[in-house]
Amino acid sequence: MRRRRIRQVELSRELLRERYFSKLKATDELFVGIELEFPIVNLSAKAVVFSVVFELFAHIVDQLPFSIEKTDAFERPIQLVSDENEDRILFEVGYNTLEFAFDKAKTIQEVDDKFKQYLSVIQPFLKNHNHLLTGFGVNPFWHKNDNRPVASQRYEMLMAYLKLGRDTGVIQEERYQFGAFIQGSQVQLDVTPDTLMPTLNDFNAIEPAKAWLFANSYLWHTHLETLISRDIFWEESMHGVFDENVGVFTEYFEDQEQFLDYLEKTALFSSTSDDDIHYFNPIQADDYFNHDEISGFNLSGESNILTPSPYDFNEHRSYQYQSLTTRGTVEFRSSCAQPIADTFTVAAFHLGLMVELPAFTELVKSHPFYEDYGRDYKQLRRRFAAQHLSDDEVNDVAMFAKDLLDLATSGLKKRGFGEAVYLSALYQRIALKQNPALVGLKLFESGKTLSEISEIFANEKDF
Repeated sequence: MRRRRIRQVELSRELLRERYFSKLKATDELFVGIELEFPIVNLSAKAVVFSVVFELFAHIVDQLPFSIEKTDAFERPIQLVSDENEDRILFEVGYNTLEFAFDKAKTIQEVDDKFKQYLSVIQPFLKNHNHLLTGFGVNPFWHKNDNRPVASQRYEMLMAYLKLGRDTGVIQEERYQFGAFIQGSQVQLDVTPDTLMPTLNDFNAIEPAKAWLFANSYLWHTHLETLISRDIFWEESMHGVFDENVGVFTEYFEDQEQFLDYLEKTALFSSTSDDDIHYFNPIQADDYFNHDEISGFNLSGESNILTPSPYDFNEHRSYQYQSLTTRGTVEFRSSCAQPIADTFTVAAFHLGLMVELPAFTELVKSHPFYEDYGRDYKQLRRRFAAQHLSDDEVNDVAMFAKDLLDLATSGLKKRGFGEAVYLSALYQRIALKQNPALVGLKLFESGKTLSEISEIFANEKDF
């Protein structure tokens, strides 16, 4: 029995090793991958009208060089692909979120130019129907929208899996549908075997500063004190049943083997076959093959007995804020969607620091911020995402963010593409000691409606 368990643990470890480490890059050449999610809002402060967003996809295909790549169960387009590159425009989890998944690029400007082109078609269409794409990290009318999942197996399975959390008390009420009303700004950067560990460790260490700098998902109509409700949803959902599966790393990784130890504590929760897709209560990877049978559910809610298979590891995903992907990149996924005028601040910040990785490592090792606040990064991220901070806390985190921003600026200038311009909005935030979530709250307190604030956050210039 002991030998069998050892073989099972070794199998899960090697499956994870192959899935995540086999694609690491051999060179230091940096490409940038950017994924942007934005909420669609009905400016009448009502639920998004689905007929409008379905018509939007037809309009995009008519006006831009895009083709239909995927449809839902009712043959409605849900994912478009560019005829000229690998850009995609799609619904993310639900029909109230539009995602732009851009092809890898040499410079941020390449992506910015295409984004402006796409918006020039999308926004006028939505405005003509009293809707808008706006720059919030949570849909301001989340409580009014129809947050059903996109009618495709993957999204329906994901929503059903998250609903298990409501049934077991992990998440209350209808908030298990959070995947359909939160939005992020995600960046992927290439890593090599040598840069992987410092990348994971260093960016993990600055999550407190990022929380304050990029906060933009205050959950309207509730009493959550945080400015980043996305964290609460991720960490207190079924994704967070195991701490290692989501959020901030709780360890410092000395080498790949230690990181693999950590990955083995992440979860599997779905299995796909030719006939059906199933979900089940999460099982940690290193324990997966200790189960001869697993009780799972299909999309009809029927219970079935499943047999663990190595193929199930093709479904493995973790939800850490610094995630090693199967493409040889690290994906940074903790930042909220930003006001549209500031969209590329997130990519510029991460890219600049990556260029200066050795200096970044030294800064993180010795910065005085940690002397005052310690290194419980998870607790600190929650602390600096709070709505109410003391003057000392604001001053200290702003100084830390400024030092990081200066280093990112140095890195972007070394690249020589003029990308440092995308950081100017972050310097303004530091000078004013505010972030987008605080700006939105101040506008609301001054008498602006959420529809009016949505229009302000959708402005492409001068946010």
